Amino acid sequence: MPSGRTHDRLTWVSVPVVTASVWWWTAQTPTALAVGCAYLFSGLMFSGDLDIHSVQYKRWGPLRWLWRPYRKLVTHRSFLSHGPVIGTFGRVVYLGMIVALMTTLGVLAGNQWLGGQIELLAEARKIAHNLEDHLSTIGWILLGLELGAISHSASDWIGSALRRLQQIPRRQARRGHR
Repeated sequence: MPSGRTHDRLTWVSVPVVTASVWWWTAQTPTALAVGCAYLFSGLMFSGDLDIHSVQYKRWGPLRWLWRPYRKLVTHRSFLSHGPVIGTFGRVVYLGMIVALMTTLGVLAGNQWLGGQIELLAEARKIAHNLEDHLSTIGWILLGLELGAISHSASDWIGSALRRLQQIPRRQARRGHR
């Protein structure tokens, strides 16, 4: 399994390729940049390694406590953390639930402070409408997150396979085969 430093190098080297590929495919600079930024975020801070005390986990700094329940719930390198689509989907849903909870608590506190002047349901409708207006961009961002996760998981799988292949000749040499 590659180190965090190796994962970072792979992310930094491949982000221009991913961004340029999306730009070539769509001819839309904002879309290409959205995918590239999501890919970079996924590789550096949102990978399947958030379930262990990893470089990605540490990068969350004072907010890394948000990932402690996730670490308890998800087994490292399981399908739920490193699986294609499901791993990214799980992290997006997990983080989305935390953001929604924190936003709700913040709005409720603000509403108390302002004496009940915030129409909570109306604000929720505005947020939902705003998300609907940007569904295409959200889809591209999700693609960037998934590509970053796939890059991470693929390098883990390839690194582990290469390590196993290197161990086969050593085992044979110890047993006297050659």
